[in-house]
Amino acid sequence: MNIRFLQTVVWLAELRSFRVTAERMNITPAAISSRVAALEQELGFRLFERDSRDVRPTLIGARFIEGARDIVQRYDQLLDDTSQALEPDGDIRIGVLPSMASTLLPSIISTLRERFPRIRVSISTESSPTILHHLEHRELDIILGFPGTDHALYRITPLCRFQMIWVSSKDYPSDDDPLVRAERLRASPIISYQVGTQNHRRLSDYMLKASFEEAIVHYSNSLATTIGMVSAGIGLSVLPAATIGAEVRAGTLKALEVEQNFPPTDYFAVCLQPPTSRFAPKVAAIAAECAEAFCARVGPGIATML
Repeated sequence: MNIRFLQTVVWLAELRSFRVTAERMNITPAAISSRVAALEQELGFRLFERDSRDVRPTLIGARFIEGARDIVQRYDQLLDDTSQALEPDGDIRIGVLPSMASTLLPSIISTLRERFPRIRVSISTESSPTILHHLEHRELDIILGFPGTDHALYRITPLCRFQMIWVSSKDYPSDDDPLVRAERLRASPIISYQVGTQNHRRLSDYMLKASFEEAIVHYSNSLATTIGMVSAGIGLSVLPAATIGAEVRAGTLKALEVEQNFPPTDYFAVCLQPPTSRFAPKVAAIAAECAEAFCARVGPGIATML
């Protein structure tokens, strides 16, 4: 019996699928089955009932797995505790959304270099579905963005909430009404987030799906590109206020007063559970520190802590 075998039965009890558990642990379904069979033979009783559609712990298996879960959690904590006494050295792969790259990431990297100078950091900036995909396939160790729907797979650290504002070019025509009402928004070209992203879905809901589908919609997967397109008068967009302060102050973008505010966007540090890198929880903790400092600096009209 070893810790990997215990981790295997804990995850199998959680996910109820040999295939999904194998993907989660980055091994083959046959290896999962072999580990379970070896553990059952050693214990002398069955841990799981299996049929063509489901895998369920037996009554005695559930009791064993509960104890195994406690051992695995204690083991992970022991690794965290002992690693604090060592001079950390190794690699960490971080995936970030563009909105995080231009706000929190600089202070996170600065703090990492100061506290852990021997850690080698690799940064990937992509859309939310892409960085989540890379995390789940163990191609990234931690992301600054949004978790997937199955929260049991992740260790999630809340970071911050960014207020969202509608923006236009400086030449966007004004009228007698200081508010840009819903009808005018729907009649304007919109620069949307990439299809499949969280804020694309939220924008579709905000505009009412039928109206959104009838509108002139451009798609951008880059914050810098979106800012450039809005500045050029190609369309309106809704962006985190924290990312466009310089453009609004310089007058290249104009913040619009709208009838109904767009909902704020929440951000998280997300790694797998257990993490693929022992540095991932440290990065998450540093990200939370940096988020708190950032929110205090810019104020609640721009960003707040979760």
